[in-house]
Amino acid sequence: MKKILHIIILLISCTAFSQTQNGTYTISPSNFSANDEITITLSGVDPTIWNAGQPDNIYIWAWYINQCEDLGGPLISNGDWTNSADYLQMINNLDGTYSYTLTPSIFYADSNISEMGFLAKAKDGTGDNKTPDNLFYVGEGITINISNPSGDAVLNSGDNLTISATMKKLGSTTVGAFEVFLNEVSVASGSAFPNYNTTLTNLTTSGTIRVQGTPSGSTESGSCSFEVIIAPTVTSESMPSGMVDGINFNPLDATIATLVLDAPLKDFVYIAGSFNNYNPDNFYLMKKDPSTGKYWLGLTGLTSGQVETYQYWVYAINPVVGSPKLVKTADPYSTLVLSPFDDPWIPSSTYPNLPAYPAGQEREVTVLQTGQTAYNWQITNFNKPKKEDLIIYEVLIRDFDANRNFQDLIDRIDYFKNLNI
Repeated sequence: MKKILHIIILLISCTAFSQTQNGTYTISPSNFSANDEITITLSGVDPTIWNAGQPDNIYIWAWYINQCEDLGGPLISNGDWTNSADYLQMINNLDGTYSYTLTPSIFYADSNISEMGFLAKAKDGTGDNKTPDNLFYVGEGITINISNPSGDAVLNSGDNLTISATMKKLGSTTVGAFEVFLNEVSVASGSAFPNYNTTLTNLTTSGTIRVQGTPSGSTESGSCSFEVIIAPTVTSESMPSGMVDGINFNPLDATIATLVLDAPLKDFVYIAGSFNNYNPDNFYLMKKDPSTGKYWLGLTGLTSGQVETYQYWVYAINPVVGSPKLVKTADPYSTLVLSPFDDPWIPSSTYPNLPAYPAGQEREVTVLQTGQTAYNWQITNFNKPKKEDLIIYEVLIRDFDANRNFQDLIDRIDYFKNLNI
């Protein structure tokens, strides 16, 4: 009897704390493409169950799967699970329904969309204050999965490349047509469903390979792309004396900066930046210093005081198993990094005039600005302690407290002193 009583109490507790509400979604129009404006309507949800005295607001939480079966999210982001972005608040129609209107290609900044996912939630979704996930097909829901290569391909000139792809379409098991393009020039084609294989021979040109699939009887195609990079010849040349890792400004010429990167076991590195529209050619291929093995390159033609951004595109022809052939990374010695993940949440009061993240890029970028005014040090006789006497506290301003600014750090100097920092 005692065991039964415990089970009953557990069930009651689970019911009391579970806040998930199923809800019902409808989309108008029900059949739509990525470029159509649609309205998502939710019914069967009582927001007062979630909000506990807060405004009875409902927010949409969204994601999508593109035609390459990659997962993505809204252009501006969902916000945090505990604090949904304000622009995702659904409209209360005052009839027990809530709605949200969007155009998928604009909302997600991607037109190659196969499926969209939504759930509705309270602004703070803690405690399962949400509906279950709901998926909706866009158009015919065509996806192209490229299983080989597994990512961008780095080859030597004259190499062959085998391509394997799988095509899927909602409710379809018919034969389909495949076509492969290199820099938008057709280089192979065939019919198969769902699997397709072909080999491109004697590749000598870098560029974009796009695999397009069209199911039989379909009016739509799906496509997925990857980059093929023909390994360039890296120049072996000693870098100028006095260079350090990171950005080296020229004190006599504000149009010049030399970048130095230590990338052992990597085959070549490009510098991609605002100065080449993030489309580097061999002019931006870094040289390799024979004595240190470090990569370096002098940038010329820069404008004094102008904010530029850049990344290193680091390539390995034969990477360690499981590691990528291409890594896009900011300079590890950056003094200012722009991030598409974090910058939208930095208020102007914390960082006025924060440079804009370059549109269309991915991952963090480094800010480069020549001709800056040198800092006027107020204390010129500071004696730093010995290393063995240091107690160091490393803090990330973004995560130290909610305000995310240096003044809050300054105001807590006594706190650090009490820690013997």
